Amino acid sequence: MMLRTALAASLVAAVALPLAGQAEAASLGRADVAKLFPGQFEAQVKGYRVSFTGTRGGTLAGAAYGQQDKGRWFMRGSALCVAFEKWTKGEAKCGQITQQGGWYVASSNDGEVLKFRRSDVAQN
Repeated sequence: MMLRTALAASLVAAVALPLAGQAEAASLGRADVAKLFPGQFEAQVKGYRVSFTGTRGGTLAGAAYGQQDKGRWFMRGSALCVAFEKWTKGEAKCGQITQQGGWYVASSNDGEVLKFRRSDVAQN
């Protein structure tokens, strides 16, 4: 259980990592990120799947391997910030997001660490 909770926490934290080395993909602006909500999303990190829902008003609800958490999202400049009560211990994690092939991607200097996409609309 601790491993799953840690995985979910790292997933949420990864959403906020600044993008580096993404010359081919432009970062989404504030208005583009805000248009993602409300929505339901699936995320993948290291082969694991996490589901989350975000409202236009800024609330989040997530589920991963029997673990659930709630939190909030907000914009800080053009960066998307997320904070979950348990998974991030209430600490906001912020970063730029790019879109690549139907996925929204957050990357670090070491490469891709998270990708997520809407799950409430048809995917090709």
